[in-house]
This record gives sequence, structure tokens and C-alpha cells, in this order.
Amino acid sequence: MFLHARRFDTDRDRLPEGVHGSPGTATSVDLAAAGYTEQEFFLSGTATAYREDGAWESDGRWPVAEAGQAPYRTRLLVRAPQDRSKFNGTVVVEWLNVSGNVDVDVDFGYMHSELLQGYAWVGVSAQAAGVNSTGGSPLGPNVVGLKAWDPQRYGPLHHPGDAYSYDIFSQAGAALRAPRGADPLAGLVVERLLAVGQSQSAMRMLTYANAIHPLARVFDGLFIHSRAGFGAPIGSGTGLPKLDGPDGPRVVSPARVRTDLATPTFQVVTETELFELGGGPGPGSFVAARQPDTDRIRTWEIAGTAHSDAHALRILYPQYTAQFGSIRDLSAAIPVVNDGPQAQVVSAALRSLNTWVTDGAAPPSAEPIETTDTVIVRDEFGNARGGVRTPHVDVPTASLTGETVHVPNNGATVALDADTLASLYAHQDAYVTRFAAATDRAVTAGFLRFEDGRALVAAARGTRLGG
Repeated sequence: MFLHARRFDTDRDRLPEGVHGSPGTATSVDLAAAGYTEQEFFLSGTATAYREDGAWESDGRWPVAEAGQAPYRTRLLVRAPQDRSKFNGTVVVEWLNVSGNVDVDVDFGYMHSELLQGYAWVGVSAQAAGVNSTGGSPLGPNVVGLKAWDPQRYGPLHHPGDAYSYDIFSQAGAALRAPRGADPLAGLVVERLLAVGQSQSAMRMLTYANAIHPLARVFDGLFIHSRAGFGAPIGSGTGLPKLDGPDGPRVVSPARVRTDLATPTFQVVTETELFELGGGPGPGSFVAARQPDTDRIRTWEIAGTAHSDAHALRILYPQYTAQFGSIRDLSAAIPVVNDGPQAQVVSAALRSLNTWVTDGAAPPSAEPIETTDTVIVRDEFGNARGGVRTPHVDVPTASLTGETVHVPNNGATVALDADTLASLYAHQDAYVTRFAAATDRAVTAGFLRFEDGRALVAAARGTRLGG
């Protein structure tokens, strides 16, 4: 009953001009320097909503049935190499995050150093808030959805609600392979489609993987980044879903990735998701949802990283201010929140997923971060034990935590004092030597790309201990 045709069309030539001179969610990353362009398209069609069809359990085998149809028109944001010969055949399709009640390309920020080496990237306005919101964002009153931000350009958009978001996302992927109307990729031959989503979008991606992907079969790989121990509801609702009860839509908790998927599925988790993001120890925590790796599932828990961090803020704060003007000051948080190498590990994970899908070579497995039932186990410097190891936690100059200290979900960076540094490293060269050796281990293990390892060692050489 899911195989009947639904027409969807892409349109760019007839987009209204708009009043801002740039699309919503335009990145602050320098695309031109990397030889990339950014364009926008509208996607329209008839989308299907779904409902649970039987019991949903923690194993992720979640049956659904159709629950109605509605017309929609949303947008796709496309970043692609200008030189067509540099396209590597892989399109990364990001479920744009709406935790702040506006479309945000969080994973593009974390992955862009890998993406801008030949991938195409497409951001999908899959949820209603990104299109329809008229305010109420924690980022400030000026932060609004596309239609309110630029009525002239985005007035034709129509989003019927989040119950339709899963099918809209499927249709976006299908439109990239076989567009009707304008071609968002300008004739690039799509060999692989990878679906990604971070935080609130990762909750949607888990539900998509468990309930929708086995039916739609649009994507060749799935990347679920920074989720708690549950997925999103199958129906309407924005933001982070709440656990079972009268205050929110029902979700299964804990929830795992179903093990009968034939599609490579990569989960990347920071310290924050282990307990904090799910409301603390209990069934909503990622710890409760842990599962062994299989030949189609990999999970990396990155020690010393946080749900959001300084890297994300450095990209998103100028992006927000360029789009919306005056917003809540995020720059003050950058010096105190977590500054661990999450972006470098996420980029390595994306490369590994692309290789997995392309050649069948699975990424390395990683031990989970050490935990008790309620807390992360830490060493004498305050850094987590176990998990994906990076030189920042194996050769520390700071305590890197994903637990809230100053800003919720952003962790903290607390420099080690001078006496501790002196006891660890007799001189600068000793520190650099140990850091380089730890970096080599991470690169050899597959948790860092070679080029990132080289850059991290160069940065370590320029670091003045205690400075």
C-alpha cells in the first residue's frame, strides 16, 4: 500500500526574488574558497502522514500505516562543487534542525571540512517550524521561520505539519535522484544518498530509520548524530520529544536501531547524550539504549565532547546574526563551553560511512565511554575514560566535559592548572611528542582523518602550555 506514485516537483527558475539577497540558513562557511555554490529550490507534492500500526518496542521494529495525505511545498538548500568533475558521487541530505524554531544546518557545520572535498550537500526544510514559525525562539524575537523572515520569497511555501515530515524527507531524497522540473544538482550523477541529522533531527532520523526507511528505501546510508535514548514521535510535534505522559506525544524509551536493516547506519554520540539530554539516568538516556555493533550498525561515543560546542557556535553565531540581525549573544559562551575535537571525529565518521556504502568496508568499532548506572567514569584530570579516544583526552591540557557547567548541553573546557601541567610535561617538546603519538594512534584507528591529525599536531606545536 506504500508503492503508489506521488508526484513531487522541484522548482528554482520561478522562485520569487526575496528581500534579503540570500536564502534562509545561508552558511557562514566560505563556500567560494572551496569552489562550492549555494542555491535554493522549492519542492512540492503530496505527502503522507503515518501512524503506529501495532506495538512499538525498544528493538526499533516499528510498523506504521498511512494516516492521511496533504499537499505541501517546502524548500531544499543545495551546496555543490562548481567544478562538476570534482563531485564524488555522494549527496549528503541533512534533516535541518528546528530546536531553535528555525532551520539550522548543524551537521553541515560539523562535517563541512569533509563535505567540501567533493560531496554535494542538501538541506531539507522537513519540519513545519522551519517554514511556519513566527517567533518564540530562545535565540531571540527576530528569529523566525522562512515565511515570516522573507514573505516575498517564501510566501508560496506550505507545510501541513510534522506528521508529514518523514515522507517529505523521503521525497526530497527521491527528487535528487529523479527530479521533475528543475534539477537541484544540475545533472550530477547521484551514486549514493546519505541521510544525516543532529540532535532534534537525530531523534527524527532514528524514527525514520526504524519506521519509514524500510518502506521508502531512498537512502544508501544513515547517520544519526547526538540523539538521546528515544526517537521522535511519528506524528506532529517540534523540538525534543518528551517521554510517555500527558505532557507530550508518546515515544518509546529506550529505543534502539533495528538490527534487520540492510543499510549501513552510523550513530555518533557525545558525553551529553549519555545521560543529560535524555533527562538524566533512566530509560531516556542513551546509556539505556546502547546496543552492540553489527555488520550494519556502528556507534561511536566520543570522549571529551558535548552536544553543542565552541566549534558549532563559531559557525552558527555569525550565521544567525547575518540572517536575523540582533540575537542572543552566543559569543560569550565560546571561551567556556566544550572545545573538544567533535568536528574532526564526525568528519572521520562521515568519510567512513561513505566508504562503507561505497566499498562495503565497515568502520572500526569503538568501546563505549565508561559509565556507571548514573555517571560517566572520569580520570584524575576530569576526562572521560573509554570511548573514541583523541589526543585531547589522552594528552590533556584541560578537562573536557559534555556535562553542563555554564551553558545547557554545551559542556565545558576547564584548563589544567600550571602545577598539573608541569607534572605532566617537563617542557613543550615533551607535550608535543606525546600529543603527536596519541594523534597517530587515533588516525591509525580510523577515528581521525590524516589531514586533521596533521592540523591538530601543528596546533599543539603552537600551543604555549599554561598560556
